[in-house]
Amino acid sequence: MNLELRSLTSKDVDAFVLADAYAFGERHEDREKHEEWIHSDLDRAVAAFDGSELVGTGRNYSLDLTLPGGAIVPAAGVSWIATIPTHRRRGVLGAVMRYLLDDAAARDEPVAILTASEATTYERFGFGVATQVFGIRLLLAPIAFRDERPPGRLRFVEVDESSKIAPELFDRVRRARVGVVSRPKVWWVGEWAPPEPGNRFDVVYEVDGRVDGYVVYRTSGMWEEGFSRKRIEVRDLVAATPSAERALWQFLCEVDLVEEVRAVAVPIDSELAWQFTDSRQVRLSSLRDFLWLRPLDACRLLGARSYDAPGQLVLQVSDPMRPDGAASGRFLLEGGPDGASCERTDLPADLSLGVADLGSMALGTLAPQMLVRAGRVQEHVEGAAALAGRMFATDRAPTAFTWF
Repeated sequence: MNLELRSLTSKDVDAFVLADAYAFGERHEDREKHEEWIHSDLDRAVAAFDGSELVGTGRNYSLDLTLPGGAIVPAAGVSWIATIPTHRRRGVLGAVMRYLLDDAAARDEPVAILTASEATTYERFGFGVATQVFGIRLLLAPIAFRDERPPGRLRFVEVDESSKIAPELFDRVRRARVGVVSRPKVWWVGEWAPPEPGNRFDVVYEVDGRVDGYVVYRTSGMWEEGFSRKRIEVRDLVAATPSAERALWQFLCEVDLVEEVRAVAVPIDSELAWQFTDSRQVRLSSLRDFLWLRPLDACRLLGARSYDAPGQLVLQVSDPMRPDGAASGRFLLEGGPDGASCERTDLPADLSLGVADLGSMALGTLAPQMLVRAGRVQEHVEGAAALAGRMFATDRAPTAFTWF
């Protein structure tokens, strides 16, 4: 195979989309609804060719990521990673990933991020699990909330109205919530606004005329022998306040003619179970990774966030894929609630870790002490992992909201 990587041009888009369809076994029958999203950041897309045949795809989207303390940093959103089945295990994926990481570094983005179709693929390229989510099932018959629904107004809106309301609310929320990834305008048009399979419904929650939350859900199921066997599937639920979030969940659990509510991406620190009289009624169907993070510039990433407790650590970070990159080496981190600084140093290391593990620690998702116990992080100074745990901890679990 004579593999050649080329920047994507508009004339290659059809072949690019077709290669993705071959790789995932899913044809884009409604492609016209996603056209803007496909063409977004086209200059950051790459195609792998074997002769004249397009055999692999990948692209970066220009996104933003919210860090602990509220800092927002640019991030390369890695997406559309695909190798057609006839060319698997022939170096296509590695070549595409190196191209995309080089592109991100050249644009001075301190991190690359992605949402993964397979959990075994990306650690070897330096990505670590940065947020996790629960899948839940709520069987509605036995459910009861402890308190009355919060005061406020719930109302149905159609997509033309909600597509104006939701982006503004989401932007307000994502600036205050660790781990949230920005949604470009074309994402709302291409991924969120088209009708969902089945029956889509949008509901907003307002207090004194201000929208503090919304939910998009769809219903599925049928009537069987005179009984409704329908269920609700939550597609997007975003709330600016705990009251708004509770009001939306309570609404979902009180919709008539529905047996069950399902959601596949609930933040792992959700308080929902503790608002029920019987917390067991939140049935966990899955615990899985959501956002993956790959440090490209350790000092910019670590120096941009704040830390829950003051402290000083020397971190030895190994990055075999980019040994000369800005995420490889020994770094002195000094941080606290008011900010941080990070610089290269020759001081002895307190902790040694791989770049993927730094990605898992960066937002506060995986505790350094746990990674030491798992054998992934090495502690050279007694108490260093505990100090790192106090420093990197966050008040709320990071959450990303957006699959890309």
